[in-house]
Amino acid sequence: MSTENLKNIDNYKEIYEHVNNDYPLGVYFVKPDEYFLNNIPWHWHDEIEIDVVREGNAIYTIGEDIIRVPANNLIVIKGNVVHSIKSENGNCSIISVIFSPAVLFADNNSSLYQSYFMPFKVSSKKYRTFDNTDIIGKALISYIEDIIDYNLNKNYGYEMLTKSSLFQFWLLLIKDTPHDERIINREDRQEKSSPDDERIKTAITFIQDNYFDNISLEDIADSIHISKSECCRLFKRAINLSPFEYLMRYRILKACDIMIKSRQDESISELALNVGFNSASYFNKLFKKYVGCTPSEFKKQSKAERRDKLSPFGMSFSHI
Repeated sequence: MSTENLKNIDNYKEIYEHVNNDYPLGVYFVKPDEYFLNNIPWHWHDEIEIDVVREGNAIYTIGEDIIRVPANNLIVIKGNVVHSIKSENGNCSIISVIFSPAVLFADNNSSLYQSYFMPFKVSSKKYRTFDNTDIIGKALISYIEDIIDYNLNKNYGYEMLTKSSLFQFWLLLIKDTPHDERIINREDRQEKSSPDDERIKTAITFIQDNYFDNISLEDIADSIHISKSECCRLFKRAINLSPFEYLMRYRILKACDIMIKSRQDESISELALNVGFNSASYFNKLFKKYVGCTPSEFKKQSKAERRDKLSPFGMSFSHI
């Protein structure tokens, strides 16, 4: 079965390569186990994400919520929601359908968009899960399975068949939404962006842009114009990590990335300095904690794997 791969850019916002502008939808095969620390890193994107867990159990972290999605179950995630995914016990695989609302509603001012998409867009709920043993869940999963098949096989007319199934999926999703959430006043139909969402995105980007410098908690807090204590609470609420732990994990990730890609024989001490550590011994300690081996062992392994044109984890590191 052929699949399309996720495409990433370096600002933590996932960008997906869709077929064309007239058909902004893609189907992707994802294995959290193949990512750094068995974790699909924190990311967000404008598009809606619908995931069917194929095998194993996927653990989604969305804000303070930790959601377990077993095999054959489904999760729908709103656009621009910061989230990460990991495997519970290994051997987890996911099929993702990522699409722009424009697939269904080309005109944001149309009555159809206002009636059938805005209730979802302005809802306070960032995600919904569905069980394959539930009547609604089973039907929704069936529509998504059809969409997956259409887009993997790409037979003539697959785009139109996809839209047909997606319309049926969406109607059932909206009909299953509580009545009081579907009936909203026109003056209330404004997307309310959470301050936490915007701040954590800015803070994450700041860390990515400055991880190699001696940045402090105060620097991170200043980048989003809040106090240090509120910054710690924000990170805990938004991604269940402290700012310091996030920074350390990202520095280790970048060290892995450098060792995989670099053709130069850089010393471990030089590498530690280049990713923001003043102490090589502390770098070694954290590296082993997160990766499970020493930097020297990882470096030796990455060279061997590179000779076979493979990375140690089957992918290039660009996010955490």
